[in-house]
This record gives sequence, C-alpha cells and structure tokens, in this order.
Amino acid sequence: MTNPDWWQTPQIREAMAKLEEAEVGLDQTIADAKQLERQVPQTGLSQQDIEQIEEHARGKNAPRELRELQERIDRGDLSWNDIAAGRFLDDPQVRSALEGGVEGMRQAYTMIQEGHELDDIIEPGGPPIATDTPPREPRPSRPGGDPEDDDYFGGSIMKRD
Repeated sequence: MTNPDWWQTPQIREAMAKLEEAEVGLDQTIADAKQLERQVPQTGLSQQDIEQIEEHARGKNAPRELRELQERIDRGDLSWNDIAAGRFLDDPQVRSALEGGVEGMRQAYTMIQEGHELDDIIEPGGPPIATDTPPREPRPSRPGGDPEDDDYFGGSIMKRD
C-alpha cells in the first residue's frame, strides 16, 4: 500500500505544521476575546438617552457645533450610537462638537478633586459648558455691600439670567 502523504515534501509538512499552529492560536485568541466580551459590561445609549441628547443638541443653548452635528445625524450621516461606540472620533466636526462636553467633564473632575460634593456639582446642572455666547460682565458691587450675599442681587448668585 502506498503512503497517502507521498507528495508532501519536508517544506510542505513544515508549512502545514505552522499553519496548524497558527489556527490553534487563532482559535485561542477568539475564545479569549469572547470571554472578555462577556466580562465587559455592555454600554450603549438607550432610546431615552438619545432623545435627551437630541433635545439638548437641537436646543437654543447648545453650541453651534453641536447643533450642526445633530443636523448631520438627522440626515443619516452618522448616529449618536456611532459616536458613543467611538466611531467618527477622528472626524473634525464630531471632535469640535464634543469639546464643550469634554471641558465640562474636566471642570466636574476638578470640582471633585477640590472636595465639592457630587450633589453640588450635579444639582445645578453640572459644570458650565462652553457656548458661543460671551461671558457676562460681573455686576459692580455697591459700597459696603457684599457681592457674595444671595439677597444683594435679588437671589442666588448661582442662578443665571
């Protein structure tokens, strides 16, 4: 009886052994990735999250860049889920639109590091987000008056007009 592998040269056998080794390594890598995927909590935006983001992005107080990004999303060029998943982060318009939120997160982090209570950061709506509107000029203080006094200007200094 003849050997069925008679045609395999030493080089072919060596190449097939390397291929087999690579396949085993690939199978192990796939198994490891699946296990890691099960361990990592699934993130994503709920429909309610998307509706809230869109409402804010369409609002008059949203930065111009964010409103323009929402227009692209409305046209179907991309979605908030795409952005949340990290796609389109190399897009200059997406980066520009999200910069205000990043700055707000930096400010919140700084406030936490300074010892502010989380409720104090969240309750007033979080740290301010950069907008296209210029900052207000501070009101002059009256002689002998305390500009930090809540009643001095008719209410809390934390409220914006």
